[in-house]
Amino acid sequence: MIKLHFYHTNDLHSHFDHWASLVTCLNQLRQKHADDGDPYLVLDLGDHMDRFNPLTEGTMGKGNVTLLNEAGYDYITIGNNEGVTLTKDALSAAYQDRSFKILLANLYDLNGERPEWCHPYTIYNINGVKVGMTAVTAPFVPFYSRLGWDIRDPFTELKEIMKILRQEADVIVLMSHAGLPFDKRAAEEIEGIDVILGAHTHHLLENGLRVGPVLIAQTGKFGHYLGHVAISYDEVSQKVIQKEASIIPLDQEPDQDTDELLSHITRDGATQLQKVVATLDYQMHTEWFGDSELPLLMAEALREWCQGDIGMVNAGVILEDLEAGEVTKADIHRICPHPINPCKVPLKGEQIKAMVEKGIAKDFQTYELKGFGFRGKVLGKLVFSGLTYRLSDENDVCIKDIKINGELIDMGKIYSVATTDMFTFGKLLTEVKLAKQKDYYLPEMLRDLLAWKLKEDRHSH
Repeated sequence: MIKLHFYHTNDLHSHFDHWASLVTCLNQLRQKHADDGDPYLVLDLGDHMDRFNPLTEGTMGKGNVTLLNEAGYDYITIGNNEGVTLTKDALSAAYQDRSFKILLANLYDLNGERPEWCHPYTIYNINGVKVGMTAVTAPFVPFYSRLGWDIRDPFTELKEIMKILRQEADVIVLMSHAGLPFDKRAAEEIEGIDVILGAHTHHLLENGLRVGPVLIAQTGKFGHYLGHVAISYDEVSQKVIQKEASIIPLDQEPDQDTDELLSHITRDGATQLQKVVATLDYQMHTEWFGDSELPLLMAEALREWCQGDIGMVNAGVILEDLEAGEVTKADIHRICPHPINPCKVPLKGEQIKAMVEKGIAKDFQTYELKGFGFRGKVLGKLVFSGLTYRLSDENDVCIKDIKINGELIDMGKIYSVATTDMFTFGKLLTEVKLAKQKDYYLPEMLRDLLAWKLKEDRHSH
């Protein structure tokens, strides 16, 4: 009997508080397996990068790759934070010096070829046992296509790859950044998968989840745990006879060399962000629950960049004031770190009125949003460019006289609204989510528009 070990991480999102402890843990495990002779692989399931962190922003992901290299990862796949927050060229450049292999089956160039930096599957021979591995990622189609990719349905691609792996492999492991609902469906409907190492939905499955004969594992988010899946394979019967999942808390003594490496990469990232993008004549303020300069400027930038009738943004996307004087890339990143893209949707006047009403409600403004690219504290008030309104009573609950570019709103007319892509997800503003047409603007992020507007605008020289 052979025991195979898979150690896995997912959805770090560039949270490195526990990274040096992870390296200590991996070093201890390597020593253990050197002694017991058991084979093992170290895998990451995507969203290791997140451009909210200046380390990732400044190095364009290369710092993350250095950390994965030095930690001794064997295989990774990518998540949406790698795939749709970096351009094609930047993503390729980030992985140029990798010492691990990247598996990914459902990403193609527009010419129908897969990118040179990834493989659709691998068959890894471990002590005579053929371990087949493949990977898929969540298909954010409009975003990938805007960046020049052809992202295909992961289920369809997986079915095709499995035809090969079922013929050639003894043990089959799926690396999935498609989320737990997808993983459950794959376990139920595609024959032959032994283990699914999951990601994307940030589930912490302490002992895994069994769906029929398939074991699904996932380790939450932000690197608090290292996942461990052990597979026992009997060479005589040529069958998997046992599989177990567990998680290892990362509270070990931090590895000193890794701490030093992190400091070095952090400094490198910071250096890259020192470029001056504008010079302000005076301090510019932000206020989450009222009207203030920076959120209003952001709304104006959205309207102009996307050529909309209206610009709309929640004030909570701007985290801090900007001081007078030189403004660097680091300053812009600090006050607007979100990996969020501009978006334009057509909406009727009556829908816009409904959104204005939602945006003044206290429960909307104080909502502590997690996910959808938002890296702030609270949503804040909805602020507009090209739209004005009056409150008809002192309790701020009744709206009247909505005007769009100086004219009273026509409830039946369709207006183009430039806003943030995060409103096309979730239930925050169903009017935007359910819009029949959504035009996404990539690779620009909100902070790129803010920097552009500050440079162009009267506030700077």
